[in-house]
Amino acid sequence: MAAGTGTRSLERLTQDVFEVVQRLALLSTRGRRRAGELKEGEFLTLAMLEERQTLTVGEIQRELGVLPAQMSRIIRSLEARPQPLIVCHINPFDKRKVDVRLSEEGQRVLNAYRAQRIGRVQRILSQLDEEDRDHLGVLVDRLRGLLTAQTER
Repeated sequence: MAAGTGTRSLERLTQDVFEVVQRLALLSTRGRRRAGELKEGEFLTLAMLEERQTLTVGEIQRELGVLPAQMSRIIRSLEARPQPLIVCHINPFDKRKVDVRLSEEGQRVLNAYRAQRIGRVQRILSQLDEEDRDHLGVLVDRLRGLLTAQTER
């Protein structure tokens, strides 16, 4: 099928979008991870904390969809750095819960990590012409709106 003609089935489009997202994620993590670099679960944890300020360990775990042991490793690795990326405190209303928030160093590391990944994606997108970037921008905005509506349910 020539570009811009015909229609793709919803199933085919879904698979194509999934593949592109997967390849972008792999591209942005390409190469050997250096000591101290964030793992994917660590990055997602910091990003959630940036967005929502304070979350319990259980809330983060449910959002990430990881097992308790995996969540413990993520929390430990973010806390055990020479300059911790998160700060943990016992929840004042429920002593069984631990509240987690982003530290200043965590914000700095998150910004640097995000900038590096964005730079890799930007190099790919720079190969699109202006019209294609405009079309992609419209679609990304629509997808963002759908995702926002989905998470508000």
